[in-house]
Amino acid sequence: MFTVSEAIRMFAEDVGLAYSTVRDYRWVASRWPKEHRRADVSHTIHKILASIPDEQERFEAVDNPPPNPRGGPARWTHDSAKRIVGWKVDTPESVQEKVDAIHDLAADDQVAARVATDFLRRPAVASKAMADDTARHAVNEAQFDQFRQQVQYGQEEAAPQLDQLRRMEHNTQFMDLVAVCTQFTVTAGKIVPNLRGEP
Repeated sequence: MFTVSEAIRMFAEDVGLAYSTVRDYRWVASRWPKEHRRADVSHTIHKILASIPDEQERFEAVDNPPPNPRGGPARWTHDSAKRIVGWKVDTPESVQEKVDAIHDLAADDQVAARVATDFLRRPAVASKAMADDTARHAVNEAQFDQFRQQVQYGQEEAAPQLDQLRRMEHNTQFMDLVAVCTQFTVTAGKIVPNLRGEP
């Protein structure tokens, strides 16, 4: 008696396909009973949508393709199917998809540092980045770290640099305090008027 895996392996050898390919075809076919398969939808789309766990939702999904962005009748594309199941798309369109693609490409710290440096040279990007409290704090910390390294490297000339470092730290801490107070004031200014007449 052959196991299913052995039977698939023998069939794969007979038809000249890789075992993993035949096993993959078998799994996709098991997710799509004959009456729910669509002749106008490719095997790849069926394969992507096969990962929808709920059977009813899966069968309804294949019958309701998303609108065609170029106009014309609604139809499935690889990316539209991937969006339905939450996979990464090949051609990002939304802001979040593009951000995710950049994060994937810049997973290495060296690449990320180079990209961040290039982006921060654009004034509008730098302005928006520095409006983010966490990003601004991280940049300030990095500046201090670099300055500390320079001070340690040349300790014989360290005295005036230490004073400068303390002044920079004090100024940055003061700016952080001002930012927090400003944020508190703005938030309080939005909330307090709504409390009029409340006990």
